[in-house]
Amino acid sequence: MSNDISNYNNWLDAWNDFYEKEKELVELDPNAALVSSVDAEGNPNARVILIKDVSNKGFVFYTNYQSQKGKELFHNNKGHLTWYSRTQGVSIRIQGEVQKIDASISDNYFASRDRNAQISASISKQSETVESREVLDVEFKKFADDYEGKEIPRPDHWGGIVIQPEKVEVWKSRDDYKTRLHDRIVFTLSNDQWIKSRLYP
Repeated sequence: MSNDISNYNNWLDAWNDFYEKEKELVELDPNAALVSSVDAEGNPNARVILIKDVSNKGFVFYTNYQSQKGKELFHNNKGHLTWYSRTQGVSIRIQGEVQKIDASISDNYFASRDRNAQISASISKQSETVESREVLDVEFKKFADDYEGKEIPRPDHWGGIVIQPEKVEVWKSRDDYKTRLHDRIVFTLSNDQWIKSRLYP
């Protein structure tokens, strides 16, 4: 049978162990996760992002603040992440408060990106309608020409978001899939203290 994930005393140790192993097992985007939000009408939306940093302060990813996801996440400052490893049979779900990260950290990360990615982030009116692919290509070339030989500054509408966990659930499949008695451990923040519980599968 699988190891009992209730042996983890905190969610960060669980994340670090499974993610470090995932990087050895999966070559392409082991940090891919689903971020979920709710729009003003209560409709849920989900999309795949890349987690760029994880600490006891939360899970960080980068996006256009004016995109659909940005607007929805900041509408009620609540968000949800789901990370899944097929190879390990593990899912980690994070629910918590959404905040922008410090601007200087976003600046440093933006400066480290490929120049083409910097241009794309600068010109993209993410989630808005664009007339054609040709329009997008023309805007890209014009921006590239305008900034040829120059440093591209991080646009104000682009930067990092952190989801600060209030609840983290770790799901681990058991070797015996027939019973479906998989392990579920949840860490819940209450009065600045983390409480660990086991859930029915």
